[in-house]
Amino acid sequence: MKMLPIAMLFALLLSASSVRASDDPGLHFASVAVDIFIARPFTFAVSLLGGALWTVALPITAPTHTMKDSFETLVRTPWDLTFDRRLGDFGEE
Repeated sequence: MKMLPIAMLFALLLSASSVRASDDPGLHFASVAVDIFIARPFTFAVSLLGGALWTVALPITAPTHTMKDSFETLVRTPWDLTFDRRLGDFGEE
């Protein structure tokens, strides 16, 4: 139980860095660490949850022909944020 507050403090310190990843020619350690340990697992969980919600919403979206729109919003966008984005790139430019 003592590791949870330490991990949260470590994540807070990493995310509070004032140097952006685009300021360095290479990837900045803090933004990469936050991306690996916080952002990617969160967006992966959101894409799984979005897939479940999209499946539940199919009886509503199928008759209205909005399945593609709901799929893009609930599944594709979080999936792309998880797997198609460069490591450490949060689009802050």
